[in-house]
Amino acid sequence: MRFIRSGLHRPIRVMALASIGLLAFSPAGCASAPKQAMESSVANTSGEGTVQAKAGPNDNTQIEVQVKHLSDPARVASDASVYVVWIQPRNAEIQNVGALKVDADLVGKLDTTTPHRTFTLTVTPEPSARMAAPTHPPVFTSEVNRAK
Repeated sequence: MRFIRSGLHRPIRVMALASIGLLAFSPAGCASAPKQAMESSVANTSGEGTVQAKAGPNDNTQIEVQVKHLSDPARVASDASVYVVWIQPRNAEIQNVGALKVDADLVGKLDTTTPHRTFTLTVTPEPSARMAAPTHPPVFTSEVNRAK
């Protein structure tokens, strides 16, 4: 590569080299799983949600679900008191992986782990956190495929 030696182009070359150095050492340069937006249902008109899946210990998948602007579950389904997060791996039964508690600011978060890399993640309003299967339609859905 050839650089022009005029004083005008020298700052550009320095800035370009500095930018490359910053990218190499920034968190974005590390292997960090991106957050992906979850699809909202028709019943969930104002809620927003993301899911992040990354490699964890023993080749498990660490999942972080975050939501905001999510209404109280009883407003979505009259008998609901909690949101439940479900995963359904390909060719397997749906699994309850935990309750997503929404605070007074309408924000919620759930961190959990699964041995699966590829699955459908859904969030449903439910009467109890201990449900064995969903009883209401999902407010969020996402196809998750952990790359590594």
